[in-house]
Amino acid sequence: MNLRTFLLGTCSAVALAGLAQAETLAIATVNNGDMIRMQKLADDFTSKNPDIQLEWVTLEENVLRQRVTTDIATKGGQ
Repeated sequence: MNLRTFLLGTCSAVALAGLAQAETLAIATVNNGDMIRMQKLADDFTSKNPDIQLEWVTLEENVLRQRVTTDIATKGGQ
């Protein structure tokens, strides 16, 4: 599994899990071309779902991996 697939899957899982519980979704991402395009696509999502806000958190890849792993292990819900 490559990093792009892992990150997109993680972001999708976080977004889908949060839809049932929150009005603001925190989406952690790395600063690369694919993730920047994903942020631009978010405008379409928020226009169709005005009651849901997206909070983008951009981290270095190694920091993101560590935080996602820790959050999943502790069921932190971040």
